[in-house]
Amino acid sequence: MKVKRYFAANMRSALDMIKQDQGPDVLILSNRKVDGGVELITADDLTEQEAARLAGQQTPKRRPDAAPALAAPTTEIAAAPAKPAAPRRAPAAAPLAALDPQELLWTDASVVGQMREELNNLKGLLESQLSGLAWSEFGSRHPLRARLMRVLGQLGICPALARQVVENVPDELDYRAGWHRALALLVMRIATRDDPIIRHAGRVALLGPTGVGKSTAVSKLAARYALKYGAEKVGLVSMDDRRIGAHQQMKAFGRLIGVAVHVARDAAELGHALVELKGRSLVLIDTPGAAPQDSRYQELARSLKDLNADIDCYTVLSATTDYLTATKLLKVNAELAPAGCLLTKLDEAATLGPCLSAIIESALPIAYTSAGQRVPDDLDTVTARSLIERTVEMAKSTPAPRDTGSFERAFSA
Repeated sequence: MKVKRYFAANMRSALDMIKQDQGPDVLILSNRKVDGGVELITADDLTEQEAARLAGQQTPKRRPDAAPALAAPTTEIAAAPAKPAAPRRAPAAAPLAALDPQELLWTDASVVGQMREELNNLKGLLESQLSGLAWSEFGSRHPLRARLMRVLGQLGICPALARQVVENVPDELDYRAGWHRALALLVMRIATRDDPIIRHAGRVALLGPTGVGKSTAVSKLAARYALKYGAEKVGLVSMDDRRIGAHQQMKAFGRLIGVAVHVARDAAELGHALVELKGRSLVLIDTPGAAPQDSRYQELARSLKDLNADIDCYTVLSATTDYLTATKLLKVNAELAPAGCLLTKLDEAATLGPCLSAIIESALPIAYTSAGQRVPDDLDTVTARSLIERTVEMAKSTPAPRDTGSFERAFSA
C-alpha cells in the first residue's frame, strides 16, 4: 500500500490535485483542517486484506452542526480496489469526477455574514485612519492651506469645496494675502444673473419644497413688474392646492394690485390658463411645495417639462437649508435644467456657507435674494462679492463649530 499526503488551501483544490496525480479511482483515508488549508491522506495498490480491514474499521464522520446537504466529507472516499478479481471487495464510492463540487464545500451563512460585517467595519476603520493621516500630512506640508480650510469651515463652506479652493492658494503667501485669495476664488465660483425675470419676462415657474417662500417671491416679482410696466402686463397662475387658503390668498393679492389670477390643479388646466394669459408679457406660476423625493413633486416637474410651453423654471431655496438637503434638492431639479435659483430667508439664516456650497457645486446661477416679507421691497438682485461679504459678516457673530472629522473625510479617497 502506498500512502500519500496532500495539502491545499481548500477541499476542492486538494481533490483536483489528487485526481491529477493518481486519477479518479483512489482511496482517501482521511481529511482534516489544518492551519492554512486542509490535509488529505490517500492510499493505492491495496491488498485484499487491507481493503477489507479499512472498509470494516473506518466509519463516516460528519460535523454535528452542519446541514447534511452541505456537509463536507470527513470520511474516506473508497474507490474500487486495485485487484477487482478478489472474492471480497471494499465498498466502492463514486469516482471523484462524478461528485458535485458543491457537495465538497461547507459553508455557514451566519458565519459568512458575520465575516462580511467585520470586514466592512475594518474597511471603515482603515479609511478613517488613512484620511486622518492624509489630513495630518496635509497640515504639515501646507500649514497655510490647512489653516484656511479651518477658517472656511467656520463660514459653513463644505470641506470638499474648501479643499478645492485652498489648493489654488500659493504656499508662499502670508495668511492675510492667502485669506483674500481664498475669498476671491469663492467669488469666482459663484454664478449670478442680473434681474432676469423683470428684464426678460416670459413664463416663469418657481419650484421648491414647502415653506421656502415661493408664494411670497411670486408676489414680490409680480408687484415689482406691475409697478414698472403696468398690471395689465402680468398674469398669475396658482397651482398650490395643498396649502389651505393658497388660492384665495393669491386671488386676494391679485385684486389688490389689479393682476389677473388663474387657478390650475394639473398640467392640463395649466395649459388652458397659459392660453388665456397669452397676451401677458410676464406669467408667474406658483407651484405646490413638496419634498424632492415626493412622487407628486417629481410628477409636477415632469409635467412642466412635457408641457412644451416655453416655461423657465427657477429653484427657490431657503438660506436656512443644510448642505445635504440643498444638494439633494438641486440634484432633483437639475433634470428640469433650471434657469437659476432664488435664495430666500437670508434674514433667518445663521450662516450662508452650507447653501452657497451646494449652489456652487451645482453651478446654478443665483438670480435673486430675499431677506424679509415686505412686498415688493425685500427682493434684491445679487452679486457674488456681496454674498461672500455677507457670509463673512455672519460668521463673525455665529461661526460654525469646527469639525475635524469633516476635514479628514475631505481627504478620503
